[in-house]
Amino acid sequence: MKCDVIVVGAGPAGLTAANIIARQGFAVSVLERERQLGVKPCGEAASKRTIEEAVVSSTQDFIMQEINCATIYAPNGQNISIEREAGEGYIINKTLFLQSLAEKAVETGVHIHVNQPVVHLQRDDAGVTVETKDGAWEARLILGADGFASTVARKLGFETPGARRLIPCIQYNMVNCRLTNTQTTEFYLGRKVAPLGYAWIFPKGDGKANVGLGVRGTSARPYLDQFIRDHPSIFAHAEIVGVEAAPVTISGLLEKIVDDRVMLVGEAAGQVIPLTGGGIHSSMVGGTMAGETAVKALDEENLTRGRLMRYPEHYNKHWGKRISDSLKALRVLEKLSDEDLNELASIIEPQDVLDLANGMDIARVASKFLRHPMFSLKIAKALLTA
Repeated sequence: MKCDVIVVGAGPAGLTAANIIARQGFAVSVLERERQLGVKPCGEAASKRTIEEAVVSSTQDFIMQEINCATIYAPNGQNISIEREAGEGYIINKTLFLQSLAEKAVETGVHIHVNQPVVHLQRDDAGVTVETKDGAWEARLILGADGFASTVARKLGFETPGARRLIPCIQYNMVNCRLTNTQTTEFYLGRKVAPLGYAWIFPKGDGKANVGLGVRGTSARPYLDQFIRDHPSIFAHAEIVGVEAAPVTISGLLEKIVDDRVMLVGEAAGQVIPLTGGGIHSSMVGGTMAGETAVKALDEENLTRGRLMRYPEHYNKHWGKRISDSLKALRVLEKLSDEDLNELASIIEPQDVLDLANGMDIARVASKFLRHPMFSLKIAKALLTA
């Protein structure tokens, strides 16, 4: 089976790139290892801009709940609320979201093949050959959009085993939750809650919620079970109707994400915001930029690393720095004790939280903490020099 481009992985990045390339008349095949789309667990939070940039026919099927506030709880229970304008954030059904992306991709001519895990890859001057359990595909270019355990990245020498930093996450899909505000996402910090991570409650309407946490250095599930027991006002009558678990990349962008005839996109490339673990929007942007670069390279019949480098150069101008700065913030905050976090909650402001979490203007936040005796060394100077 021959085509112009093979995309390995039918997530937000892969489907976005495939759509862009196919719209320009190139033959694109997407190979997805799972039997259906959206198997990997996800908190399913998405911004208004993410939805606006998604190439879908309608948002009605996958938007579950509008979100207008995020509340972060320190270990001592003190909280900071970040208010948003109506319609700025949503909780979505990611499976339905990906199905909608896939439908639009198919309309442009993309061929999607599920249950096709890659078993062998070969690249030479003539092109790329990908073998699955059901056959082989030949193409001029391959895009690795296959997540944290990217087969494309490993088999083609983009990363070595153990180099990627991951945080194990587990999430329960729950019903009959008693939420005080169904339009507020909640985040809980503290070593007793989630060591080197955080717990979350993302409402989905009608008493339904995604409830999960990520931890490092220990098993996640006992902490999630304890978190639920510690909040009987919310979960006393709730039931678990689904369990999902998977690690999330928190080590930032891979040093190398393109080579001759190869591009990595999405989590395979490390396009995840480290401090939050969010990656839908940053991955879709990666898919867009990779797709646009691929179109021009295919037109020019120049698929060398030098030509494809325009994609990471473009991505790094904004998103690369955001990811790098969010990683700086993560490395600083993970060294703070619960007492430090409690003190931090008493002086930090909502905009500071947003900027640190998303890697935006962290120099401004650092300069603010320079004036604080406790945090001038622990946070400010570390953010400015990390």
